[in-house]
Order: sequence, then structure tokens, then C-alpha cells
Amino acid sequence: MQADAIVSSKGQVTLPAAMRAKLGIQPGSRIGFEVRGNELVIKPEVPTSAYRGILKGYDLGDIEPPKEKDRDFE
Repeated sequence: MQADAIVSSKGQVTLPAAMRAKLGIQPGSRIGFEVRGNELVIKPEVPTSAYRGILKGYDLGDIEPPKEKDRDFE
């Protein structure tokens, strides 16, 4: 998928609707910009809430580190 756009005097560009839909970009979505050589890469930022429950159903065993004994203060 490829499209062309014109940069406004304020430095703004409109992302084509088909690209926004494909990437799930909606009003209020956050996107990241990265320069790679002479290319500008635009990536939608996935909200942390999207990862909620991703490990549900997996047996993670005992991943919590052992607790230290309480210290005696004199």
C-alpha cells in the first residue's frame, strides 16, 4: 500500500483513510516517528492496556523472586 501526501504550512500531513483503518489508527491514537536513513517511519503506538491479559492461561511457574528474611534491628 502506498500513497502520496502534501505537507501543509504547519507541517501537517493527512494519513489516507485506508492506511489508518489497516493500522487501527483512530482519532486520539498515538503514533511514533522514526528516521531511518532518508526515510521517515510512522508507527502506531500500542497502548499498554492492549497487553492486559496476554499471558492469561499460561503457567508461569514461580517467577517471583524469593523474599528476603525480615531483618532484626537492635
